[in-house]
Amino acid sequence: MPSDGNALETDVLIVGSGPIGAVYARTLIDADEGINVLMVDIGEQGTRLIGDHKKNSVVVQKDISRFTSTIQGGWSPLSVAADTTASYLDPVSWSATQPKFIHNNQNPVQSSFDNLPAAVAVREVGGMGSYWTCATPEQHHEIERSDIFSDGEWSDLYSTARTLFRTTTTAFDHSIRQELVKETLRKANHEREFVAMSLGCQRSLKSPSYVEWTSTASILGCLADPKYDGGNFGLKSQHCCTRLHVDAYSRRVIGAELRNLLTNELVAVRAKKYVICAGAVLTAGILFNSQIRPDTGYPALGHYMTEQTVSLCQIVLKKSLIESVWDDPRCRDHHQRYPEDPLHIPFDDPDPQVTAPISKEHPWHTQIHRDAYGYGAVPIGVDQRLVVDLRFFGYVEPVYDNRVEFSSQSTDGLGMPQPTFHFRIGREDAERAHAMMKDMVNLASELGGFLTGGEPRFLTPGAALHICGTTRAGKEDDGRSVVDRHSKVWRLDNLFVGGCGVIPTQNATNPTLTAACFAIVGAKKIVEELRDMKTIGAKKSRSRL
Repeated sequence: MPSDGNALETDVLIVGSGPIGAVYARTLIDADEGINVLMVDIGEQGTRLIGDHKKNSVVVQKDISRFTSTIQGGWSPLSVAADTTASYLDPVSWSATQPKFIHNNQNPVQSSFDNLPAAVAVREVGGMGSYWTCATPEQHHEIERSDIFSDGEWSDLYSTARTLFRTTTTAFDHSIRQELVKETLRKANHEREFVAMSLGCQRSLKSPSYVEWTSTASILGCLADPKYDGGNFGLKSQHCCTRLHVDAYSRRVIGAELRNLLTNELVAVRAKKYVICAGAVLTAGILFNSQIRPDTGYPALGHYMTEQTVSLCQIVLKKSLIESVWDDPRCRDHHQRYPEDPLHIPFDDPDPQVTAPISKEHPWHTQIHRDAYGYGAVPIGVDQRLVVDLRFFGYVEPVYDNRVEFSSQSTDGLGMPQPTFHFRIGREDAERAHAMMKDMVNLASELGGFLTGGEPRFLTPGAALHICGTTRAGKEDDGRSVVDRHSKVWRLDNLFVGGCGVIPTQNATNPTLTAACFAIVGAKKIVEELRDMKTIGAKKSRSRL
């Protein structure tokens, strides 16, 4: 650990500035404004508010397709199998025949057949919260949800999380196309429910065409203002937490080591409590680098990893469906104002956001909507008012051998342990994914024809960006979990973990709101323990008098 003569001191150190780190910070300070929180992130702070959503740009909301290139520029692959990186070069060009060196995340020990090649990290303030779809479903109580909390506890936790994420199902109710998609699918599938997606967002009252999407900034509230001067919250960007130092005798973290990425200077931080929220993979990497490893008493670290299967298609709405809404007063008004526009749908009609909730009969999460992401760009000549995306997510059962491993010898581009994935889906998972694809195609056919380039396909493993289980929670310290129900690392008194990595069960739905539930429990535990420490300290002071 670097000399601590100039060590930073705080009550709680939070590593990672994504939505879950923000949940910890907000919950802690809301509970006790006397708690000092320092948040650090490896990335740069580049938005007006700390960790704002990139879709909150007015330009992007005017043309959602612009967001695709924004996403692609912000993501970094975690592990690239070196044997798949060679291009078909001119034969006279130099190329390595057997790569044994890591560069640009090329990983010579990564097998291409069990990789998650589409898994990425977001190394900027706000994390994945600057890019996510903002889908906030709750886990199905029988298919997905852990019994680590009681039904009553889950209900209360989800209620609190919905408030933090500003979850709503009504922000797109006035969309002509949303109602069209819902009613079309309901008529064709009488036994099935089609409803508005649960989304973290808030529509502007002053400008109803503008939506503010939930992000680290909105969760932090006033803390996200760079001018905030409450004295109890601070952000250090472009600082990489390299490791934690654990005192073997007291079983406590006694300090964190940060590296200033601009100066390469090492910075020590001393805190009463430490919370690592750096994503499911990189959080496990920090623990590994801190000697919290499978071979040091934490056999579940990196194991039981889950990631969803994803099927995707894009359709162009049927002519008959489009023309069926032209009698809507809003369509007639648009046609009067823009008689040369052959499509009578208003330019500012909100995109559809529809889902068929997960059920035992259809055990997958569905998103029938229009959004931009790092794949599935719409050709510039196609009117986006006609396009609907169908993205279906299937769960994979957690098994011990599905894992991410780290190496002390190999490091990534930032000097941290290089992750290597070992992930294969089982037969039942594969059959479920096949049924999910058939369901998606059937529903898509009710809505329209496939967009050229948007035909049904499965996405590259890891593309869901919903890796879970790498630091999974458990009821007992039996070697099958890393943290307890409070997200506290087993046998360490002051180290907590946040993020999707703590979710111990299979998961088809977007896991963010569920990860927030775990974070709320962890934050409340920290508040309780800090108050106990304060009380004990006060008693000791009085006894000396």
